[in-house]
Amino acid sequence: MSEAVRVEKIHDWLWEIPRTGGMRVPGRLYASEALLRDIARDQSLQQVVNVAHLPGIVGYSLAMPDIHLGYGFPIGGVAAMDVEAGVISPGGVGYDINCGVRLIRTDLEYAAIRDRVGQLADRLFAAIPCGVGAEGAIPKLTVEDEKQLIRRGARWAVARGFG
Repeated sequence: MSEAVRVEKIHDWLWEIPRTGGMRVPGRLYASEALLRDIARDQSLQQVVNVAHLPGIVGYSLAMPDIHLGYGFPIGGVAAMDVEAGVISPGGVGYDINCGVRLIRTDLEYAAIRDRVGQLADRLFAAIPCGVGAEGAIPKLTVEDEKQLIRRGARWAVARGFG
């Protein structure tokens, strides 16, 4: 059971964790009452509280209905950060399971790509592995490749263009 995280009902499907201690923003959770009972069985509500402490967080530490215990953020957790005062947290992007979330900065401006956003999204989706059982980005490794990966780690992956 989640350790004493106070949750207040806002609507039938919206719950709030009020600011306490060093929380910079409240937590918000989207779930039915039945889901909330399930959610409260692990420490994911405490992770919502933890995320609310991050520097530069804006608005709320959010949790979607599929929330469950993660490595940093809860899985199903979302937070917006102020570009100047905020942080980039690898615990917020699924790095622990390599879910395919990536960050890239370009010099592209919306006005220049406005008519090609759909095409750009399609190309990104094709190039970035995502979802359960994503295939193609890294071919099945041979036993020898697996041994080399274990011995050399990230250096092996980078040398083969995987990192």
